[in-house]
Amino acid sequence: MLVNLLAKRNFFIQIFIIVLFFGLGATNFNSIYLSKLEFIGFALTILTIAFVAYKDANNELIAKNSYTTWFYMLCMMPCVGQLLDYKIAGSLLLITYVTTELMYFESEQTSKFEAFDIGMYLSFAILLNPPLFILGLVIFAYFFTLKAIDSSILILALLGFLVPVLVFAQVSYLMDFKFVLDYYKEALLLNYYQFDIKHVFLIPVIIVLALALLNYVRSVNKEAIEIKRVFFLIFLMLISLIVISALFGGDQLVFLSFFGLLLMTIFAKDFANKKPHLNWLKEAILWGYLICMLFVNFYDRIPRIYSLITEVSF
Repeated sequence: MLVNLLAKRNFFIQIFIIVLFFGLGATNFNSIYLSKLEFIGFALTILTIAFVAYKDANNELIAKNSYTTWFYMLCMMPCVGQLLDYKIAGSLLLITYVTTELMYFESEQTSKFEAFDIGMYLSFAILLNPPLFILGLVIFAYFFTLKAIDSSILILALLGFLVPVLVFAQVSYLMDFKFVLDYYKEALLLNYYQFDIKHVFLIPVIIVLALALLNYVRSVNKEAIEIKRVFFLIFLMLISLIVISALFGGDQLVFLSFFGLLLMTIFAKDFANKKPHLNWLKEAILWGYLICMLFVNFYDRIPRIYSLITEVSF
Protein backbone atom coordinates (compact mmCIF):
# COMPACT_ATOMS: atom_id res chain seq x y z
CA MET A 1 0.00 0.00 0.00
CA LEU A 2 2.67 2.50 1.03
CA VAL A 3 4.82 1.56 -1.97
CA ASN A 4 1.98 2.46 -4.34
CA LEU A 5 1.30 5.74 -2.53
CA LEU A 6 4.93 6.86 -2.38
CA ALA A 7 6.27 5.46 -5.66
CA LYS A 8 5.38 8.68 -7.49
CA ARG A 9 5.89 12.29 -6.52
CA ASN A 10 2.54 13.64 -5.34
CA PHE A 11 2.36 17.13 -3.88
CA PHE A 12 -0.69 16.49 -1.70
CA ILE A 13 0.71 13.24 -0.27
CA GLN A 14 3.98 14.98 0.55
CA ILE A 15 2.19 17.86 2.29
CA PHE A 16 0.08 15.36 4.26
CA ILE A 17 3.22 13.48 5.37
CA ILE A 18 4.94 16.71 6.44
CA VAL A 19 1.94 18.01 8.41
CA LEU A 20 1.17 14.61 10.00
CA PHE A 21 4.65 13.77 11.25
CA PHE A 22 5.48 17.34 12.24
CA GLY A 23 2.26 17.40 14.24
CA LEU A 24 3.13 14.11 15.94
CA GLY A 25 6.58 15.45 16.74
CA ALA A 26 5.05 18.63 18.17
CA THR A 27 3.35 16.53 20.86
CA ASN A 28 6.77 16.61 22.55
CA PHE A 29 6.41 20.34 23.23
CA ASN A 30 6.33 21.05 26.95
CA SER A 31 3.76 23.78 26.38
CA ILE A 32 1.67 25.15 23.55
CA TYR A 33 2.80 28.62 24.63
CA LEU A 34 6.26 29.23 23.19
CA SER A 35 8.72 31.85 24.35
CA LYS A 36 10.19 34.25 21.79
CA LEU A 37 13.39 32.22 21.48
CA GLU A 38 11.43 28.97 21.18
CA PHE A 39 9.27 30.53 18.48
CA ILE A 40 12.45 31.40 16.57
CA GLY A 41 13.51 27.75 16.81
CA PHE A 42 10.04 26.67 15.65
CA ALA A 43 10.16 29.04 12.67
CA LEU A 44 13.68 27.90 11.71
CA THR A 45 12.51 24.27 11.81
CA ILE A 46 9.58 25.04 9.49
CA LEU A 47 11.99 26.87 7.18
CA THR A 48 14.38 23.88 7.15
CA ILE A 49 11.61 21.44 6.23
CA ALA A 50 10.34 23.79 3.50
CA PHE A 51 13.87 24.18 2.12
CA VAL A 52 14.38 20.40 1.98
CA ALA A 53 11.02 19.98 0.22
CA TYR A 54 12.00 22.64 -2.33
CA LYS A 55 15.42 21.09 -2.98
CA ASP A 56 13.94 17.60 -3.14
CA ALA A 57 11.70 18.67 -6.01
CA ASN A 58 14.84 19.22 -8.12
CA ASN A 59 16.94 16.36 -6.74
CA GLU A 60 18.67 14.55 -9.60
CA LEU A 61 20.53 12.07 -7.41
CA ILE A 62 17.46 9.96 -6.80
CA ALA A 63 14.26 9.04 -8.61
CA LYS A 64 11.24 11.32 -8.52
CA ASN A 65 9.14 9.83 -5.73
CA SER A 66 7.73 10.57 -2.29
CA TYR A 67 9.99 8.16 -0.41
CA THR A 68 12.29 11.10 0.34
CA THR A 69 9.58 12.98 2.27
CA TRP A 70 8.61 9.83 4.17
CA PHE A 71 12.14 9.04 5.35
CA TYR A 72 13.05 12.66 6.10
CA MET A 73 9.98 13.57 8.13
CA LEU A 74 10.02 10.37 10.16
CA CYS A 75 13.65 11.07 11.09
CA MET A 76 12.73 14.64 12.03
CA MET A 77 9.63 13.70 14.04
CA PRO A 78 11.31 12.75 17.36
CA CYS A 79 13.49 15.88 17.16
CA VAL A 80 10.79 18.54 16.72
CA GLY A 81 10.66 19.29 20.45
CA GLN A 82 14.44 19.70 20.73
CA LEU A 83 14.50 21.99 17.71
CA LEU A 84 12.76 24.68 19.75
CA ASP A 85 16.33 25.50 20.79
CA TYR A 86 17.14 28.17 18.21
CA LYS A 87 20.85 27.28 18.24
CA ILE A 88 20.16 23.67 17.20
CA ALA A 89 17.46 24.70 14.72
CA GLY A 90 19.63 27.43 13.21
CA SER A 91 22.66 25.17 12.82
CA LEU A 92 20.44 22.46 11.29
CA LEU A 93 19.15 24.91 8.66
CA LEU A 94 22.69 26.00 7.81
CA ILE A 95 24.05 22.43 7.62
CA THR A 96 21.08 21.45 5.45
CA TYR A 97 21.95 24.24 3.04
CA VAL A 98 25.63 23.26 3.05
CA THR A 99 24.79 19.59 2.41
CA THR A 100 22.47 20.32 -0.52
CA GLU A 101 25.10 22.60 -2.08
CA LEU A 102 27.81 19.96 -1.67
CA MET A 103 25.64 17.37 -3.43
CA TYR A 104 25.82 19.37 -6.65
CA PHE A 105 29.13 21.15 -6.16
CA GLU A 106 30.91 19.20 -8.90
CA SER A 107 28.14 19.65 -11.47
CA GLU A 108 28.78 21.84 -14.50
CA GLN A 109 26.17 24.40 -13.42
CA THR A 110 27.92 25.10 -10.10
CA SER A 111 30.43 27.92 -9.79
CA LYS A 112 33.60 27.42 -7.74
CA PHE A 113 32.74 30.63 -5.86
CA GLU A 114 29.97 28.74 -4.09
CA ALA A 115 32.77 27.22 -1.99
CA PHE A 116 32.95 30.64 -0.27
CA ASP A 117 29.24 30.46 0.61
CA ILE A 118 29.59 26.88 1.84
CA GLY A 119 32.52 27.84 4.07
CA MET A 120 30.66 30.87 5.44
CA TYR A 121 27.43 29.02 6.28
CA LEU A 122 29.43 26.15 7.77
CA SER A 123 31.21 28.66 10.00
CA PHE A 124 27.91 30.13 11.23
CA ALA A 125 26.63 26.60 11.96
CA ILE A 126 29.71 25.74 14.05
CA LEU A 127 29.45 29.05 15.93
CA LEU A 128 25.87 28.14 16.85
CA ASN A 129 26.60 24.46 17.56
CA PRO A 130 30.35 23.97 18.28
CA PRO A 131 30.45 20.11 18.19
CA LEU A 132 29.76 20.37 14.45
CA PHE A 133 33.43 21.28 13.96
CA ILE A 134 34.01 17.54 13.39
CA LEU A 135 31.64 17.67 10.43
CA GLY A 136 33.49 20.77 9.28
CA LEU A 137 36.75 18.83 9.18
CA VAL A 138 35.18 16.27 6.83
CA ILE A 139 33.86 18.99 4.52
CA PHE A 140 37.24 20.72 4.33
CA ALA A 141 38.90 17.36 3.68
CA TYR A 142 36.55 17.04 0.70
CA PHE A 143 37.56 20.49 -0.55
CA PHE A 144 41.19 19.50 -0.12
CA THR A 145 40.64 16.58 -2.54
CA LEU A 146 39.48 19.14 -5.12
CA LYS A 147 42.77 21.02 -4.83
CA ALA A 148 44.18 19.11 -7.81
CA ILE A 149 41.24 20.30 -9.95
CA ASP A 150 41.31 23.93 -8.80
CA SER A 151 43.42 25.07 -5.85
CA SER A 152 41.30 28.21 -5.44
CA ILE A 153 38.31 26.15 -4.22
CA LEU A 154 39.95 25.32 -0.89
CA ILE A 155 41.12 28.93 -0.48
CA LEU A 156 37.63 30.28 -1.15
CA ALA A 157 36.12 27.86 1.38
CA LEU A 158 38.69 28.85 4.02
CA LEU A 159 38.08 32.55 3.40
CA GLY A 160 34.34 32.05 3.67
CA PHE A 161 34.82 30.14 6.92
CA LEU A 162 37.11 32.77 8.45
CA VAL A 163 34.92 35.80 7.75
CA PRO A 164 32.16 35.02 10.34
CA VAL A 165 34.72 33.74 12.86
CA LEU A 166 36.84 36.91 12.69
CA VAL A 167 33.83 39.24 12.74
CA PHE A 168 32.31 37.39 15.69
CA ALA A 169 35.64 37.37 17.57
CA GLN A 170 36.11 41.11 16.97
CA VAL A 171 32.58 42.01 18.10
CA SER A 172 32.88 39.76 21.17
CA TYR A 173 36.17 41.42 22.12
CA LEU A 174 34.88 44.97 21.66
CA MET A 175 31.66 44.26 23.57
CA ASP A 176 33.54 42.35 26.26
CA PHE A 177 31.36 39.27 25.85
CA LYS A 178 33.24 37.08 28.31
CA PHE A 179 30.25 34.78 28.60
CA VAL A 180 30.94 33.64 25.02
CA LEU A 181 34.07 31.78 26.10
CA ASP A 182 32.13 30.08 28.88
CA TYR A 183 29.46 29.03 26.37
CA TYR A 184 31.96 27.43 24.01
CA LYS A 185 33.85 25.73 26.82
CA GLU A 186 30.59 24.21 28.06
CA ALA A 187 29.42 23.29 24.56
CA LEU A 188 32.66 21.42 23.84
CA LEU A 189 32.69 19.46 27.09
CA LEU A 190 32.48 15.78 26.28
CA ASN A 191 29.04 14.36 26.99
CA TYR A 192 29.34 10.75 25.93
CA TYR A 193 26.41 8.87 24.48
CA GLN A 194 24.27 7.22 27.15
CA PHE A 195 22.02 4.35 26.24
CA ASP A 196 18.28 4.82 26.63
CA ILE A 197 15.85 1.94 26.20
CA LYS A 198 13.99 3.75 23.42
CA HIS A 199 17.20 3.79 21.37
CA VAL A 200 16.66 0.05 20.82
CA PHE A 201 14.07 0.98 18.19
CA LEU A 202 16.80 2.69 16.15
CA ILE A 203 18.73 -0.56 15.73
CA PRO A 204 16.53 -1.85 12.84
CA VAL A 205 16.96 1.53 11.12
CA ILE A 206 20.74 1.26 11.46
CA ILE A 207 20.68 -2.28 10.04
CA VAL A 208 18.59 -1.23 7.03
CA LEU A 209 20.89 1.78 6.52
CA ALA A 210 23.96 -0.50 6.52
CA LEU A 211 22.29 -2.80 3.98
CA ALA A 212 21.38 0.18 1.77
CA LEU A 213 24.99 1.36 1.80
CA LEU A 214 26.16 -2.18 1.00
CA ASN A 215 23.74 -2.38 -1.94
CA TYR A 216 25.08 0.92 -3.23
CA VAL A 217 28.68 -0.31 -3.01
CA ARG A 218 27.73 -3.39 -5.02
CA SER A 219 26.30 -1.26 -7.84
CA VAL A 220 28.75 1.65 -7.58
CA ASN A 221 30.40 0.89 -10.93
CA LYS A 222 27.17 1.82 -12.69
CA GLU A 223 27.31 5.38 -11.35
CA ALA A 224 29.07 8.43 -12.81
CA ILE A 225 32.26 9.57 -11.09
CA GLU A 226 30.52 12.68 -9.68
CA ILE A 227 27.79 10.55 -8.08
CA LYS A 228 30.42 8.24 -6.58
CA ARG A 229 32.22 11.19 -4.98
CA VAL A 230 28.97 12.65 -3.65
CA PHE A 231 27.91 9.41 -1.99
CA PHE A 232 31.39 8.90 -0.55
CA LEU A 233 31.12 12.40 0.95
CA ILE A 234 27.66 11.54 2.33
CA PHE A 235 29.12 8.40 3.89
CA LEU A 236 31.93 10.41 5.56
CA MET A 237 29.44 13.01 6.80
CA LEU A 238 27.34 10.18 8.23
CA ILE A 239 30.37 8.81 10.09
CA SER A 240 31.25 12.26 11.44
CA LEU A 241 27.70 12.77 12.76
CA ILE A 242 27.88 9.38 14.48
CA VAL A 243 31.15 10.47 16.13
CA ILE A 244 29.57 13.78 17.20
CA SER A 245 26.58 11.93 18.66
CA ALA A 246 28.88 9.52 20.51
CA LEU A 247 31.01 12.32 22.00
CA PHE A 248 28.45 15.05 22.66
CA GLY A 249 24.98 13.46 22.36
CA GLY A 250 24.50 12.29 25.95
CA ASP A 251 21.21 10.47 26.52
CA GLN A 252 19.29 12.75 24.15
CA LEU A 253 18.95 12.34 20.40
CA VAL A 254 20.05 15.93 19.90
CA PHE A 255 21.83 15.31 16.60
CA LEU A 256 19.32 12.86 15.09
CA SER A 257 17.76 15.63 12.99
CA PHE A 258 21.12 16.20 11.26
CA PHE A 259 20.93 12.65 9.89
CA GLY A 260 17.60 13.34 8.17
CA LEU A 261 18.82 14.65 4.82
CA LEU A 262 21.55 11.99 4.55
CA LEU A 263 19.19 9.13 5.43
CA MET A 264 16.62 10.49 3.00
CA THR A 265 19.12 10.44 0.13
CA ILE A 266 20.58 7.01 0.94
CA PHE A 267 17.25 5.23 1.49
CA ALA A 268 15.50 6.81 -1.49
CA LYS A 269 18.47 5.99 -3.75
CA ASP A 270 18.37 2.39 -2.54
CA PHE A 271 14.61 2.18 -3.19
CA ALA A 272 15.08 3.60 -6.68
CA ASN A 273 17.58 0.82 -7.48
CA LYS A 274 15.40 -2.02 -6.19
CA LYS A 275 13.61 -4.13 -8.79
CA PRO A 276 9.77 -4.25 -8.89
CA HIS A 277 9.71 -7.84 -7.63
CA LEU A 278 11.17 -6.53 -4.34
CA ASN A 279 8.18 -4.29 -3.62
CA TRP A 280 7.29 -6.54 -0.68
CA LEU A 281 10.66 -5.68 0.85
CA LYS A 282 10.10 -1.97 0.27
CA GLU A 283 6.70 -2.26 1.96
CA ALA A 284 8.23 -4.03 4.96
CA ILE A 285 10.98 -1.38 5.29
CA LEU A 286 8.51 1.51 5.05
CA TRP A 287 6.20 0.06 7.72
CA GLY A 288 9.10 -1.02 9.91
CA TYR A 289 10.70 2.43 9.71
CA LEU A 290 7.36 4.02 10.60
CA ILE A 291 6.82 1.76 13.64
CA CYS A 292 10.38 2.23 14.91
CA MET A 293 10.30 6.03 14.69
CA LEU A 294 6.84 6.19 16.28
CA PHE A 295 8.15 4.19 19.24
CA VAL A 296 11.17 6.52 19.52
CA ASN A 297 8.83 9.52 19.47
CA PHE A 298 6.18 8.24 21.88
CA TYR A 299 8.07 5.79 24.11
CA ASP A 300 8.29 8.21 27.05
CA ARG A 301 4.54 8.79 26.82
CA ILE A 302 3.47 5.14 26.66
CA PRO A 303 2.97 4.82 30.47
CA ARG A 304 0.81 7.96 30.44
CA ILE A 305 -1.22 6.73 27.47
CA TYR A 306 -1.66 3.34 29.15
CA SER A 307 -2.86 4.92 32.38
CA LEU A 308 -5.37 7.06 30.48
CA ILE A 309 -6.71 3.97 28.66
CA THR A 310 -7.11 2.03 31.93
CA GLU A 311 -8.84 4.98 33.60
CA VAL A 312 -11.30 5.25 30.73
CA SER A 313 -11.85 1.48 30.78
CA PHE A 314 -12.81 1.48 34.42
